[in-house]
Amino acid sequence: MIPQTIKREHVLQAINDIRTGGVPKKREPTKFNLVYEGRLYPPKFALSLAAKYATGEELPASVFSGGEEANGFLVGLGFDIRPKRDDWSWKECYFAVWAYDQLDQDPSQVKVALYREVAELIGRTAKSVEFKIQNVSSFDPRPWEQKPIAEAKKAQALLGEVFQWYWTDRPRARSLYAQFREEFQFNLESTTKVEPFSVAIAPNVIIEEGASNTAPAMRRKRSQKLLEEGRKHFRGVDHEGKLRCHACGFVTPPGLEVEVIHLHHTEPIYESAEAGRTLELKAALALLVPLCPTCHALAHTSRPPLSVTAIQALKAT
Repeated sequence: MIPQTIKREHVLQAINDIRTGGVPKKREPTKFNLVYEGRLYPPKFALSLAAKYATGEELPASVFSGGEEANGFLVGLGFDIRPKRDDWSWKECYFAVWAYDQLDQDPSQVKVALYREVAELIGRTAKSVEFKIQNVSSFDPRPWEQKPIAEAKKAQALLGEVFQWYWTDRPRARSLYAQFREEFQFNLESTTKVEPFSVAIAPNVIIEEGASNTAPAMRRKRSQKLLEEGRKHFRGVDHEGKLRCHACGFVTPPGLEVEVIHLHHTEPIYESAEAGRTLELKAALALLVPLCPTCHALAHTSRPPLSVTAIQALKAT
């Protein structure tokens, strides 16, 4: 039985534990997700951890059932429970192939950070993103030792089509990431028409041309903890408790599952030393500013990035 002493605040503490500590493989959700602030969590595992804050002991999975019992309890506390989605959309498949491409360019980067980046964007778990990227690997005709990640079979047919389209012109497909990201976040109709193949493509042949630099791209590690604390901080100082663009005032529309406001680094992390930088939380927060995707893109049209005042002046012209 689920202890009735578990309250909403206990579940929120459990969600914070999951954010920082992750989900054990055996506790991944199977049929449902708990949706909170645009991110997905396993309902039954969240209740197990919540019991620790309500009773002093974690609730073993064997003493209560998932599904109707766990979900009904969480809904009663005001949480949103939704069935897991199965097939991925075209754009979700694109982001999986894009992530595989990132690993192919720089296999040494922190894979977990990349999985979380894609998971947070599309509203799926980091584990499902990892598995999907392994599916992408199964379409790569190169020998296994040349692939950046192990492959997993049983891949979605649409994923193979997207991979073939992406790999035919990797530089162009790669350049569409920012546009597709914004379209996905705002549920916008794409302005880029993806043409189907008009001629047969020979199997096991990969064509890549036009790149001026074949050196791997370096990805800087971002602090997930800073992003979480940053969102909490800026919601706390906002007059409506929302994450709001400081340049134009935009907030994520009601009903949208994914938070679309970015936390922009006013001192870019690409200017850090190769080993990165270490800051106290207060100092790190002082270097962040919330921006909508459009204002964030405008900020990075300059190096160093444009200030909030400069972005406002640019948009006013």
